[in-house]
Amino acid sequence: MTKNTHSSGGFLFALITLNIFISCYINGYEILYQILLIALFFHFANLGSVFPDIDMKGSYISKRYPLLSKAFKKCKHRGLTHSFIFLSILYVIALALSFISHENIVVISICGGFLVGYISHLVLDLLTKEGIELFFPFRANIRFFNIKTGSKGEKTFHKFLKLIIAIFLIYNVYLISIRYFHIDLFKLIMDKIKH
Repeated sequence: MTKNTHSSGGFLFALITLNIFISCYINGYEILYQILLIALFFHFANLGSVFPDIDMKGSYISKRYPLLSKAFKKCKHRGLTHSFIFLSILYVIALALSFISHENIVVISICGGFLVGYISHLVLDLLTKEGIELFFPFRANIRFFNIKTGSKGEKTFHKFLKLIIAIFLIYNVYLISIRYFHIDLFKLIMDKIKH
C-alpha cells in the first residue's frame, strides 16, 4: 500500500479505537486537555501507520528519518518491521515508557496512537499481493487478499477506506455530542424531519 492509503488506515484505526481510548484513559481530564491528548493520539497513529516502511529506501518515513532508517537498511522490506516480533518489541517499549513515566497520560497517548497506527499498517499490507513476513524470521509471506500496491485496486480500496472513515467520524461526533453536550443529534435530526 502507498503512504496515503496507510495514513487513511491509521486514521481509521484511531477512529475505531477512539472511544476506548477516551473511556479508559482520558475521561476524567478537562475537555481542552482531552482534545490535546486526542490530537497526540491521532498524530502518532499517523506516524505509526507509515513507520513499518522504515526498512524501505525511498519511503516517506525513511526520507523523513534518515538516521533511523540506516538502522534498518539491512532489513528486507516487509520482513522484520512487518512482523509480530517487532510489534511485540514496540509493545514492550511502550509498556516500559508508560511504567517509567508513572503512566503519564501524554506518554500513553503517544504510545497508544503509535501502536494503533502500526497495527493498521500490518493489517493493510496483509491485503496486498506481496503480503508480509508476519512470523519473521520464518520466510513465509502471508496475505489475505491480492491488492497490488499503487494499482487501481488500491485506489478503489483507498476510496472505500475514506467512506468508512466518514461513517466512523459521524458516529464519533454523535457519541461526543451525547457524552459532552448531552445532545442526542440523531433524535434531534429525526424530530426535525418529522416536523
